[in-house]
Amino acid sequence: MKVCGIVVEYNPLHKGHIYHIQQAKSITNCDYVVAVMSGNFVQRGEPAVINKWSRTESALLSGVDLVIELPFIYSISSAEGFSFGAISILNSLGIIDSICFGSECGDIELLNYAAKILVNEPDEFKLILHNLLKQGLSYPSAIQKALTNYIINNNLDNVNMNAKESINFTPNNTLGIEYIKSLIKLNSSITPYTINRTANNYNDLNITGNTASAAAIRNNINNLYMIKDAMPEFSYHILSREINEGRGPIVLNDFSDLILYKIRESSIDYLSNILDVSEGIEYKIKRAGDKASDVNQLISDVKNKRYTLTRIQRILLYILFDIQKNTIKEIKSEPKYIRVLGFNNNGKFLLRKIKEKCSLKIITNPSKNDIELLHYDILSTDIYSLAYKNKQFKTGKQDLIIPPVYINKWICRTKAYYFYQFGIFYET
Repeated sequence: MKVCGIVVEYNPLHKGHIYHIQQAKSITNCDYVVAVMSGNFVQRGEPAVINKWSRTESALLSGVDLVIELPFIYSISSAEGFSFGAISILNSLGIIDSICFGSECGDIELLNYAAKILVNEPDEFKLILHNLLKQGLSYPSAIQKALTNYIINNNLDNVNMNAKESINFTPNNTLGIEYIKSLIKLNSSITPYTINRTANNYNDLNITGNTASAAAIRNNINNLYMIKDAMPEFSYHILSREINEGRGPIVLNDFSDLILYKIRESSIDYLSNILDVSEGIEYKIKRAGDKASDVNQLISDVKNKRYTLTRIQRILLYILFDIQKNTIKEIKSEPKYIRVLGFNNNGKFLLRKIKEKCSLKIITNPSKNDIELLHYDILSTDIYSLAYKNKQFKTGKQDLIIPPVYINKWICRTKAYYFYQFGIFYET
């Protein structure tokens, strides 16, 4: 039995994600696929456009067998925290043989080499980094340049130097390196594989024919006809259903009143103790919070070269959820539970195997006894649901009510799909 793990957000699921799953199965020769997926808030510091159960449904219909939720504190963390949480979960299951992820460079040897440098921090690398920081470079820029210089100075035969420029810290290269770093730190036996990202870039906002990034789909989500060809038919129907029923699309600006309230009622001392706040940005956030009428305006007033859009968005979520600096200890620790979001028949089989080998608590149907353990996950859904347009779905504690998504089978006839979770038949 071979099992491949993948780390996903599916925000929303598009044709590029189908390609990833197909390639992961082919490259790793696996029998099953397990996905660790972000919940209702994602790594860029934003809410997912549709909720985690709908995205789980898409995952299971796309070829994933088991979907496990990445706990909230990891899902909105930096690339390092996000990757460590996801890899820790996959490693703890006891059944994962490999992990496959996309990267801009597509060279697993180069990514492995870079990850080892960053974990071991050789003296030469630290000296290069120190000198670059003294020159005034930001830490991310200095890390990237130091890494490239060190690789050039210490070329090994198994590193493809024709690809050395591809080590740039683009989003997926960064995540790939962090995945491997986490595997090294955990002394994991999981083997990493990567596939080269093709066509649209991660941040490309344009729809080009039947290919598009998730960012492009989100950017054009109010024109469903425009994005239809870029998504598998089942994923498009799920997205359309959620929008038509008033459960999407959800954006960060929907939480403007809540975030502005938190900022206005908070002291500078409180804001300074929020995770990732440093260098006096709390003053800028406080001033902007008093003047801004919504989150978009607030971000525009705060953003600068040193504080990227993504980092500011994450800080705003940390403020909203009262995530303080001491939470970093939890982010750097391995998760304490496995939360199952959905499965098919193969996934049921995998869960039985996991229960034999995994020492963590496995939660399929959370109860009141799990409230403390799932505190942030439950709270994140409670707050997320407040942005629904349809008031009947704004109820709290949905994590204790909604069962895991179970796809017993997928009936796919000519242009027809049946989705068991909601009992809806689509004829297109």
